[in-house]
Amino acid sequence: VLDFIIELAYGDARIALNILEFAVITTKPDTQGIRNITLKIIEEVVQKRCLRYDKTGEEHYNIISALHKSMRDSDPDAAIYWVARMLEAGENPLYVARRLVRFASEDIGNADPQALQVAVAAMQAHLKLLH
Repeated sequence: VLDFIIELAYGDARIALNILEFAVITTKPDTQGIRNITLKIIEEVVQKRCLRYDKTGEEHYNIISALHKSMRDSDPDAAIYWVARMLEAGENPLYVARRLVRFASEDIGNADPQALQVAVAAMQAHLKLLH
């Protein structure tokens, strides 16, 4: 069971502890007060694989790079995937919005002047929803 949790957490102790804690919280103790955590229980509480992502490390920059490359290649499905992956892994949506504004300004520029307006409007909408 522990090896499976480690695999799901990609070796990240914080994620492993969260998985284990959720399994313990959601498992009722038996007649002796013991909570038996099985592979089936872990599979049920996880429901999806934890995404490998670190907000300050190499994987962070790999995913940002993948997002930029997908936008440069005009691949909207890939761009949506990378944005969703970042958000699902806990990235600050405002950070993502700023990256999109920067991309619209620097990479798209005059090729499509509305790109910057759309990106800024999306960021402002996000900020309005926060308050």
